[in-house]
Amino acid sequence: MTIRLRRYPAKPSFLLHWRDPAKVATAGGIYDVVPAGEFQPSSVALWDRHNDFSIWRNIVREYSEELLGRPEHDGTRSQPIDYPSWPLYQLLEQGLEDGSVTAHLLGIGLDALTLAATILTVVVIDDDAFGQAFGSVVRFNDEGEIVGIADDAAAEGVPFTAAAVDRMLNSEPMASPGAACLALAWKYRGALLGV
Repeated sequence: MTIRLRRYPAKPSFLLHWRDPAKVATAGGIYDVVPAGEFQPSSVALWDRHNDFSIWRNIVREYSEELLGRPEHDGTRSQPIDYPSWPLYQLLEQGLEDGSVTAHLLGIGLDALTLAATILTVVVIDDDAFGQAFGSVVRFNDEGEIVGIADDAAAEGVPFTAAAVDRMLNSEPMASPGAACLALAWKYRGALLGV
């Protein structure tokens, strides 16, 4: 999950993705948090097993795909990803170092029906770092639509307020891992947002 710390007086927001049933094989027609994806290497090549074995690197790859509309890192190239030279990775790493980006592990969930394990994470990004890393977020990507409340402003996200969180958790079709992430992020919002 991503929480964007907006400039005062704007409230923090969180990013949502609607999975288009015409574009995805599973979980179509539901909302999920951004980023969301499988924790896996970018290919079956032996070098990627080591190079990609990092939750943080996986998150950055998902950001590239979901927010910037880049092709999925699916192993179609013959070289490993050069993370230290990748501009998006550099910007987000710099944010981790200077505190404008923080990453948090909320827990691990297990879906009772599928037995799929989920690593529940939240990345909090301040406005300046978000703008530098993502510029203008794509509205549509290969799996669906990034949800924004303003006209064509996917990067604005959804206000991180009690009303919006309650609506997503109780009135909208939402992926269970995303719902768990959102509920826990709201519960621990004071610690996550430093308030």
